[in-house]
Amino acid sequence: MNKVMLVLLNTILPERLISRVVGHITRMRLPKWILRPFLRWYIKHFNVNLSEAARPLEEYDTIVDFFTRHLKKDARSIDSDPEAVVSPVDGAVYACGRIDNDTFIHAKGHPYTLPELLGDKESVAPFLNGSFFTIYLSPRDYHRIHTPFDGTVRSFCYVPGKLLPVNPPSVEMFPKLFAINERLTSFMEHESGAAFAVVKVGATNVGRIRLSYDDYVTNRWGGAHLTVREYTDGVPVNKADELGMFEMGSTVILLFSPEFEMDSFDPDTPMRLGQRIGTLAHPSQTRE
Repeated sequence: MNKVMLVLLNTILPERLISRVVGHITRMRLPKWILRPFLRWYIKHFNVNLSEAARPLEEYDTIVDFFTRHLKKDARSIDSDPEAVVSPVDGAVYACGRIDNDTFIHAKGHPYTLPELLGDKESVAPFLNGSFFTIYLSPRDYHRIHTPFDGTVRSFCYVPGKLLPVNPPSVEMFPKLFAINERLTSFMEHESGAAFAVVKVGATNVGRIRLSYDDYVTNRWGGAHLTVREYTDGVPVNKADELGMFEMGSTVILLFSPEFEMDSFDPDTPMRLGQRIGTLAHPSQTRE
């Protein structure tokens, strides 16, 4: 997407309205003579590996049904080491590294702070001096999001924002892009007390972000409002359990408390769901 279009989306065009309209179209039950040629074009154009899909092309009823397709049960290998943290999605590494107090250097050298990303100061504390890991989902990728480690969902927070593209030119043009776009964050805790979070970042034409452990869905008609939901008893999740999905694609940013040690990857390194990206190195360490 060129700079002129990016400027239009940011300053003139109603990117949220556009995304809602596109999202509505993708959920429509289109005639088969329209839907199937479009899906065949999409598969060829973006080099989608349909052999991994749980259902054949003929069984999809809508565009979003295809975008949120399930994989076959044996399509991904989940690292079996109980201390291993795994990639929650298919995609490519944007950036990863340490968090210095509450600040980390993201793609293209842009600094972010945890309060900017998470939208409030109260949820920041567990991740101070921890680690981050960002993965971009392209149009060809599997769009369901899974849990990177065993734990309990304690809460989620939806922060409304723009729906700008999240491709590299957009990141270059908008240094705080991931703190500008809407975010839906799941906050989790391991039984040891170690904390981790999955920040799901919206983008242009990402019709909705859905949760799998709750009926919450973003980008509905009628406005977007800050939403926080806490679970008194928590929602138990196991590593690689489904956490949510993008109705199309975008980016996830993973946050980890200092008890975790994350592996190092170069930008653009391909990621597969279940691939090891780090470990719980200090499971006995507790935080005040």
